[in-house]
Amino acid sequence: SMIALVSLYIIIVLRIYYLERVNVTFQRENGIGGASVPLKPGSSSQVPRTSLGCASALLHYYVAASLIWNVLIFWRRRRRRVAMLIGITSLAAIISLRFSGEYCKTSSGEWANSNAFIARSEGSASWSDYSPKQTMDDNIRISFRLHDPDDVAYPDKFAGVVGYKCADKADLPPSLSKRTILNFTTTIATDLKLLFLGDSIAEQFAQAFDAAVLGNGFERNRLAQTYTNGPNNINVHNCLTIAAPIRGGGVSAFWRVVTLMSMSTRTPFYVCEHRWKTWNEKQAHVFVNHRYVDHVKEVRPANELNTTTLGESNLQGDYSVGAFDAIVLRVPHGWLKIKQITKERIVEAINLANELVGAQTVIISTLPLNNNVLTPSDWDGISKINHMIRDIARSWEATQPGKVRWLLVQEFGNFTNQILRMNAEQLLMTNSSTPDFSQEGWELKDADFLLKRLSSETFWFPSICMVCAERTYAHINEKKNEVQDCIRSKISRDGAHWCTETLGPRYSASVACLLGCVYNGNEPSINAQDVEMVRQCEKKCNDQFMSILPVDKEWIGSQASLFSKSL
Repeated sequence: SMIALVSLYIIIVLRIYYLERVNVTFQRENGIGGASVPLKPGSSSQVPRTSLGCASALLHYYVAASLIWNVLIFWRRRRRRVAMLIGITSLAAIISLRFSGEYCKTSSGEWANSNAFIARSEGSASWSDYSPKQTMDDNIRISFRLHDPDDVAYPDKFAGVVGYKCADKADLPPSLSKRTILNFTTTIATDLKLLFLGDSIAEQFAQAFDAAVLGNGFERNRLAQTYTNGPNNINVHNCLTIAAPIRGGGVSAFWRVVTLMSMSTRTPFYVCEHRWKTWNEKQAHVFVNHRYVDHVKEVRPANELNTTTLGESNLQGDYSVGAFDAIVLRVPHGWLKIKQITKERIVEAINLANELVGAQTVIISTLPLNNNVLTPSDWDGISKINHMIRDIARSWEATQPGKVRWLLVQEFGNFTNQILRMNAEQLLMTNSSTPDFSQEGWELKDADFLLKRLSSETFWFPSICMVCAERTYAHINEKKNEVQDCIRSKISRDGAHWCTETLGPRYSASVACLLGCVYNGNEPSINAQDVEMVRQCEKKCNDQFMSILPVDKEWIGSQASLFSKSL
């Protein structure tokens, strides 16, 4: 029986090795790099799993346990050498299983695998439960679902600025328009309290996130402080917003600050208007002191955005927001020049935000291309800022209780760069082959196309690959000058802001995924091993959602909840 057990173990180990080789060969042949992005246009994104399935997993455990039992038998019979040999073999079996990437579905539907940072569960909390009193299942405090846009609409229901909307623009190129790339939507459930902090671009994606956490009929749970501009005040901008409760019982808020917060940019008062560049702690008090009930009793139209009730009528309610769990921070490049964005200012802004709202986790986004990037030197400056953001996160240490424990990076810049590169290829703006997106600094090579501007737009001077869906054509403008114009795309309307209908679902999924690395499962400690696991989870989330890597098609429309966790 011992020989049979050892033979069975050897067969299973060889099978695992074979599948690993198949996986590696597949990646090489299809050009899938370290960042989990497709390098060959049209190549398949589905890397074969090296899993052996539940039956093999149970068999593997059985073999290891049986071998250990044989160790005891032979040891008691004083055949010590044989016992030691079998013991070494059984230990190897257990180690092999631990690191083989074995998947096995549990009774709740969760993929039980310590190496699977993104998993799915069929047994999550009700997707219609907004009660702050609920307890999320299995220590999963934030999860998300992916949908067909025919079932769940694109996340633009809170977008108040007409000039940012893109639903009427031309379709994306085939390399981006597939259902699994940029043509799905996201919903989220969480009991966490989140604050988005930044400029109008942060506002856009906070609105998209709110659409992901507030289903139909629950829009009234969102309050806003706004200002208007444009012809007949057609555009509605948010200064402060708060949605409570959201799906899962949590809170989502936005705070417009168009600078990096510091004591030098603080003023004794605050005005909600477009060019106000300073901040005041009373704004933070509006958030942490906000009170709410299970469902807002006052019935308002779902599209009513121009309300000033936030901060004025929030003194009653069964629940108080209190301290936030996490902040999603965007560095407001555009309002700030490249040379004004320094490590010291970023660190001060993070610490001040923590003091004001209590959040101990901060997600900071890398910077994308925009209309303020005019020269190769500017583009190199953006790359250096992004490297600085990553370095700040990697070297971050929680110095005192109550301070920021986790600083995570959202690779938003890399995500948008990949989109712009693929659109530029569609527009025949580059002759070089698709780069390896996993290589550091790929965005700086052969990047001249990024700086080619659309001359018909004299206000923003947008990059052609950001706003054009087809090649440019000559056009005579109102001043009788010949300019280059184009049919506009669903990537960006103006070269500064982004089409959240297109990018919003991946952005929201990435936020949920990154936060899951800290808040789902066992709480990670600040030790080297746990930090490494969180960083691996962070990378997995960015590789999957802050890229154009197709998602698993089985995730879309399945009503299965996805979540990430480090431990």
